[in-house]
Amino acid sequence: MSAFEDFVLLAPREVPLGGSRGMTVHRTLPARQTSLIGAWCFVDHFGPDDLSASDGMQVARHPHTGLATVSWLFDGAITHRDSIGSHALVRPGDVDMMVAGSGITHSEFSAADTTILHGVQLWYAQPDRTRFGAQRFEVSTPAVIGNDEAGARVGMGAFRAELEDGTVLEDRSAVESDTALSMVQIDLRAGSTLRIDLDPGHEHGLLVDRGAAQLTAGRSAGGAPGAAGAAAADGLPAAEGGPGGDRSTRAAERELLVLPDGADRLEIRAEDGQDLRVMLLGGEPLGEDILMWWNFVGRSHEEIVQFRARYQAEIGAEGTLAEAPITPEARRRGGLAADAEQFGPFAPHTPAALPAPTLPNGRLRSRGRVGIPKD
Repeated sequence: MSAFEDFVLLAPREVPLGGSRGMTVHRTLPARQTSLIGAWCFVDHFGPDDLSASDGMQVARHPHTGLATVSWLFDGAITHRDSIGSHALVRPGDVDMMVAGSGITHSEFSAADTTILHGVQLWYAQPDRTRFGAQRFEVSTPAVIGNDEAGARVGMGAFRAELEDGTVLEDRSAVESDTALSMVQIDLRAGSTLRIDLDPGHEHGLLVDRGAAQLTAGRSAGGAPGAAGAAAADGLPAAEGGPGGDRSTRAAERELLVLPDGADRLEIRAEDGQDLRVMLLGGEPLGEDILMWWNFVGRSHEEIVQFRARYQAEIGAEGTLAEAPITPEARRRGGLAADAEQFGPFAPHTPAALPAPTLPNGRLRSRGRVGIPKD
């Protein structure tokens, strides 16, 4: 049976960043219902924030393993700096991707001239086959496709959609990832409808930034369900009055909806009264459970413990390098020497690195397609 036969709503929860004058983000992934949409494992949505009333984004140097960060802004700018020497301004219209591999550190600060900050930050979990690979940072600027009624920017993957008048919106991103992923910003004028082609072998989610949407997802009559839906050939049972097993729902601002598995089409109608802006996320099923704690993604409790200990020792916060050796797997698969800096050097005269929080008393639990185990 399919994991999700209908839409699944992931409600946002507020998470403060940066202290009393920091910004608040609305986090929808991971959630109890699921921790993964394809390989997407983390979704933070922030703003629009007036930075005259807060310090904005002030995130000093911190580590990552086994994941890639993807930043996408609607308004404002963020200064990114990392331990492989990248120093970039994240701007609206750009997709900025940083691949952590065996270990990286970076910092993010709102640019000095930013007055309104608004956007999303996402992570995807690297598959086991690549999670100890090389680090990299990439910036791409996708074109705007469409017209006054509907527009899109394809940040990752491929996209094809059609308006009611037959106008086709189609593009493919130049960004390469180590697992098949898609990320598209869609803008739709109030009262307009867009029909999107979906890969039925991928998992999909839709995050609403602005406005409200009426959504219908389904599988075309005779359409093959693909990899994700192969185990659920009957996984989209026909709703009353819905051809091909259609499912319908409504989505409001800041909500993230997981789409039914095996769907090969999605129709979005922007409700009257306000233009709609959404982020459509998708990707091939990761097919792996992950452990995710603080800024680390791993595969076992012991691995996360060692990642934390090594980072703390490297920044001089706790323990020594001799007491916190690099894991044998990170050395073997990442090509790291025993005395290497797993999390890399950092530019001098920058704010002090953030120390890792204390681990919980119990063992960390794995997360996967069907969420976090209750026991």
